[in-house]
Order: sequence, then C-alpha cells, then structure tokens
Amino acid sequence: MLKTLSLRCGLLALISFGLIAAEGGTVAVQLSGSLPLRSAPSLFGPADLSLYEATALIRQALAAPEPEVFLDLSSGFSPSLAAAEELVEIIRAERGAPGAKKITALIDMLDDRGLIVAAACDEVIVSEAGMVAAMGLSLGTVYMKEALAKVGITVHAVASGEHKTAHETFTANGPSPAAAADLKRLLNGLDATCVALMARPGLDVAAARARAPQPGALAVELKLADRTAEIGDVLAALPENTRWLEHGHRAPDLSSLPGMLAFWRQLMEGNDEPRRPKVVAVVELEGEIVDGSDSRPGEVIAGDDTAEMFDDLAKDERVVALVVRINSPGGSATASDRIHHALRRCAKVKPVVALFDSVCASGGYYIGCAAHEIQVHRSTITGSIGVFAIVPDVTGTLDWLGVRRFSVTTGPRADLEDLTAPFTAERQHALEQAIHAIDVRFQELVATTRNLPIESMPGLAGGRVYTGEEAVGNKLADGFGTLLTAVKAARARAGIEQPLPIERHPKDKGLLEQLGLGKAQTLALPGSVRVTRWLAALHRPTPTVLAWCNIAP
Repeated sequence: MLKTLSLRCGLLALISFGLIAAEGGTVAVQLSGSLPLRSAPSLFGPADLSLYEATALIRQALAAPEPEVFLDLSSGFSPSLAAAEELVEIIRAERGAPGAKKITALIDMLDDRGLIVAAACDEVIVSEAGMVAAMGLSLGTVYMKEALAKVGITVHAVASGEHKTAHETFTANGPSPAAAADLKRLLNGLDATCVALMARPGLDVAAARARAPQPGALAVELKLADRTAEIGDVLAALPENTRWLEHGHRAPDLSSLPGMLAFWRQLMEGNDEPRRPKVVAVVELEGEIVDGSDSRPGEVIAGDDTAEMFDDLAKDERVVALVVRINSPGGSATASDRIHHALRRCAKVKPVVALFDSVCASGGYYIGCAAHEIQVHRSTITGSIGVFAIVPDVTGTLDWLGVRRFSVTTGPRADLEDLTAPFTAERQHALEQAIHAIDVRFQELVATTRNLPIESMPGLAGGRVYTGEEAVGNKLADGFGTLLTAVKAARARAGIEQPLPIERHPKDKGLLEQLGLGKAQTLALPGSVRVTRWLAALHRPTPTVLAWCNIAP
C-alpha cells in the first residue's frame, strides 16, 4: 500500500513538472519573428526563434500526448514564404494522419505568408482588434543611377547575360525589359504557391485581397479566420493543464559556482554541445558570400573559414552525412568557388544533400550544386547562374571638388581597381575577359554536378532566376523538401535507416570571436556589414555572383 501511494505521488510530481503530460489537455507553442536560419547572436546566445527551433517545437507539439495543439501567432509572427511553407508541410502531414490532433491558431496581425500557416490549422481565431493583411506578394528593387549622378558618380557594369541584373540598382533608373519580365514571372510563380497554401473552405483569395487590409470581423466574413475574440480571453480560456513548449534559450544560472563557470565558458568559447558518436551535420549558411575568414552565422558567409569548416567535417568520423541549408543571394565569385570545392571534397567521402530556403541564387547556387542532391521549397528563389562586376567612376565628383589625379603605371591595366582612375575601354575589356572566364567555369560546374548537357547551359544561365518549381522542372534541383526530408535523404545515402542526432554548424562563437578578438585578431563588431553593405556593393571590380540584393517575398 505504501509503495502504491509512493508511486502515485511520484507520478503526480512528474505531471506537475511537465515531464509527463496529463491526460487530455492542450500543448501550446508561441511562434514569433521572421524565423531566420540563424538568429542574431546576443550575450546569452541567440535571442530570436530560428526556423530550426520553430520546426522542432511544432514537431514536438504534434508528437505530444495531448489531443489538441494551440499555436499562438499573435506576437509579431512574420516568416518568409519558404519558412511558412516548411511549417505548413509539417502541420499538414500531421492533419492527414489517423487520429490527428485538433490544431488551433491565434492570430493578430499577419500578412499572406503568416496566414498560410494559420490556414493549415483546424480553427483560426483572430483578435477582435486585429488587422490582417492578405494583400498579395511584392518584389522590387531601388534604382540609384540618377541619385549617384547628382554627386558625379557613374557606375559601369559588365554582366554575363541580360538576365544578370543585380547591377541595375546602380546603373539604371528603372528595370530593363529582361529584369521586369523576370520579376513579374517570378512573382506570379511565388504567388501561385502562396494562394494554393492559403486555401481554406469558402475563402476566395482574390476577393479577400481586394478588400485588404482586413480587420478582425472582416477577416471572419471573408473566411480568413473562423471567429474573433480578445487575445487575453483566448489565453485565459485555455485548459488548466495546458503545457507551453519553449525553445531552449534561458538566462544563465549565476546562483552557483558551476553555473558561473559554465556562463563564462559560453561567453569565451560559445555553446559547447555534447559530442555524440554518430550525427548528421546540418550546416546553415545564411547571408552574403564574402572573401576572407570573418563569417557571421546568419549574416555573412566568408569563403576561407566556411571552406575550412567543410574540410573539418569531411575528416570528422562522427559525421555520417551532411545537409547544407542555404539562404543566400550570392556574393564573391572567388569565395563561392572556394566553398564549392571544399563541399565537393566533402561529398567525395560523405553524402551531401542541399536544402535551398527563401533565396539560394547565384553564388548560393554555385555552392549548393556541389551536393549529391538538391531539395527546394516551391517558393524558393534560385538559379541566377551568371557573373557581373561593377565599377564606380568618380571622376565627375573629383572634378566637382577640384581634385586632380596623377599616376604612373607599369602596365595598361595596373590601375584597374583604382577608384580615382577614369573608366576606359581597356578597363571594360579587362572586365569582360574576367566575367567570361568565370561564367564559363560556373556553367561547366553546374553541367558537371547536375549531369546536364553543357549545350543546355546558355538557355538556363545568363542570370535567369527561377522559383523552386521551375528549378525542379529544369533539373537544377531534384525535388521539394524540408529539413526532415533532407536529413532522411542524407541518411539513406549513407545506408542508415535509424534516426540520428542532428548537429548544427557553424558553431556559435564565443564573445571574443564575436568581437573579432579570437582567431582573426581584428575588431569587427557584429552588424558592421549592414553599415557598409551598399558602399561595398558599389565597388565590385572583381567578378561577383549575386542575385537581387533585396528580394524578400
């Protein structure tokens, strides 16, 4: 009798601490932010929810014993279209399973991308004071030629094809016919995916968009939501045994010596995860691709240290396969090439599957085509196979300021990268030679790695940009997937059926390296790339593989 009572007390204790869910009830998850691949680092580790963490929370909730799942999307939830698509795939897979849970979403202010996640749920509750914005998607860029001319700057560009139009930001006052046509085609493809994912009984997306934005009551009338309620009332009405799942970032334990030592080690060295005997490495590459060794996860992909990371993973016997997840518009051609070949070296000894997220174009595609298999989302923007270089001519500014230049050279192209030198026919010819050589190399790499006939490449390259569906149709990708399918495919290629732990790379840096005081021994504060991005973009005399800088569907 005493043992039975003790067992019951122990079970109640486990239930009260959330280790065993009570019978019935609801498991709840709050999703917020844009869900980047890697959230920006802070003193105590990443502060915002990453896509990896969001999908892990959703899977955990759907696998929980509770019969109902509550998704709180009312606190600044603003995912990219590709991130939303991945969440929808997970939710819809559960809803199609026998004995599926009831999934309820609470929304407040969402656009089309957030609404497709809500549409995958059984019930959608919108805040009485909410204002959803089912308005459609937009793609665009800005044009600075006229503004730059006012200060005497003329930007010259050399590109490998009429569809390689990233330079038009600085060289034109509006889109070229090719750029305008590409943007329209790309947007229509992305919107078709969005409309299909937003489908709900009774919803006419076109009619709803014509009345955007939609206050709470109108959202219900248009079938974007099922009912209105005050957010506080909804949360208060959740069952008493509702269990909230949280992502793993917690404040440090400073109440004990071991806790303080662990916090100090995290500050100096970054997160120290346990080393498991066998893992699938998930490498998350996000941001513009640059030369050097100053990668900042979630912001910048540097060629040298990223290539070194792949070489290390190739030698790591614990890593049985790799999934390389890429969200990048491209960048430096030399850095892209270096990372590509490091990944190919890795692929010679281990299975490698690439997963393209929102944007994997130009230099991003250059890297990703080194994988054995490429999976995309339908809303992925990819392709842009091609190269360009831009050089600003500031002689007008110098004349206006009264600055005079004198130089002595030992060769006709010695001043190719001198910003104060006029842009001559010789400089133009030199850039055209370099662009052609890199473009030929890029096309040959794609043809070789994707098993495509080289004669088909001119029709696929030239800077043409594709949706995920178009990429699969053109055999630039193998199929559609999510992180789960990519990991499963990588395991299958390694001949392993049972699940394995996932190990994320690159590792978070400690405080010293975040401040540039680690290996590099230079001061480079996080975020400095944002300050200089446009200034750096103005000067690309070396070949660059880059898509539109500001595509964000």
